[in-house]
Formats: sequence, C-alpha cells, structure tokens
Amino acid sequence: MTEPRTRFDWIIYADATFAGLSVLIPIPLLDVAFEHFFRRRMPGVIARRNGRTLDKETIQELNRLPPGCLQTCLGWPILILLTFLKRLYRTILYFLSIKDATDNLSLYWHRAFLLDYMVRSGYVDDPATVPIAAEALRQLLDDTPTSPFTQLAQEVVAGAHHIFATLRRVIRRGEEDEVVAKAKERMATIWSSYDEYLAEVAVRYDQRYTQLRINTDALDSSEASV
Repeated sequence: MTEPRTRFDWIIYADATFAGLSVLIPIPLLDVAFEHFFRRRMPGVIARRNGRTLDKETIQELNRLPPGCLQTCLGWPILILLTFLKRLYRTILYFLSIKDATDNLSLYWHRAFLLDYMVRSGYVDDPATVPIAAEALRQLLDDTPTSPFTQLAQEVVAGAHHIFATLRRVIRRGEEDEVVAKAKERMATIWSSYDEYLAEVAVRYDQRYTQLRINTDALDSSEASV
C-alpha cells in the first residue's frame, strides 16, 4: 500500500489555497469563476507533480460536481441568479465571506491531499474504475465538514488582503505576492502537525473506495444474472 504524502508540498496545495481564497473576491460571480478555475486545475497539476499525466476524461470525472436538485429542477439561469444574490448579500456582510473562505480552504486542502494520494496509489490508473475513485472522493469530502485545518485556514484567510489582485496576478503572470508568501510560510511551518490526521484521511478513503467497489461489483453481478 502506498504511503500518503503527509509532508507539505506547496505545488500540491497552491491551487487548493487559491480556490478557497477566491470566496473573498468582493465581486459576485467573479469569485465563482476564479474558484472554478483553480479547482479544475488541481488534478492535472497534482498529477504532473507525481510525474503523471491524466487524460481528459479522468480529469472531467474528478472535477465533476453532483448535479443536485437545484441544477436539475430550476436550471442554470435561476441557479446563476440565486448565486449572484447570495454572493452579493455575502459581500455586504463580509464576515460571512470569512466563514465561507475558512470552510472552503479546509475542503480544498483535503481535496488536494486526496487527489495526490489517489494518483500515487494508482486509483486513477484504470479508466473503468475512475468513476468509483471520483465518487469515493466526493463522498469523503461531503463527510468531512470540520477538521484540524480550521485554525490554520482562519489564519490564512485573515492575512489575505486584496485577494483579487493577488489571484489575478497568479493567473496572468504566475507570480506570487506577499499574501501568497505568508500563507505558504505559515502552512509549511505547521503542516507536520497534521501527519497523523492526514494518514487517517487516507485510510478512510481506502475504506470508502473499497466499499463502493464492492457495491458496484455486486450490482453488476445482479444485473448480469437477470
């Protein structure tokens, strides 16, 4: 079994950090666009960090969001309107943005760690089982509402001033400013304290994948016998 990478590696967690901090952009819908940009980049960047290349279909599956009732029942126009109103309200009450950014950072750090573990462990090697691996990722993230990352996320969010300028500079020129440097330094300093927790997250992922694989195989066998 592959040992999870619990040590800090900025390349693994950079896009996750940028995606989480995108919530702080005080322009409705632009914050969503930035968040989705960095979120979509994560699988490819993390794979390349491990000397791997993921095909387009695998990346699409890893980035796929559950459709949810809101999207299927109301459609995208109403969803966009509701998102705009929510983000506008949150901009007016900035402390809501702080809470959302903290939660998002924790979520994306988990996602980055698990994507790295999935690539290194071979979970995305077989196209036939990639959907199961991706579903295990989505389920585990849904079941991880809080974590030891919360305090660190709060510190990083507190230091994220003028985040729109910071993220625009990252996208346009690949440059990192003082905000990024401070976040990176703080994360590197404390990350080793999460070793045991991250190892536990990896074990939980293995268990979730195994159970989904068993359920899928049982369903396939049942359908084949009909």
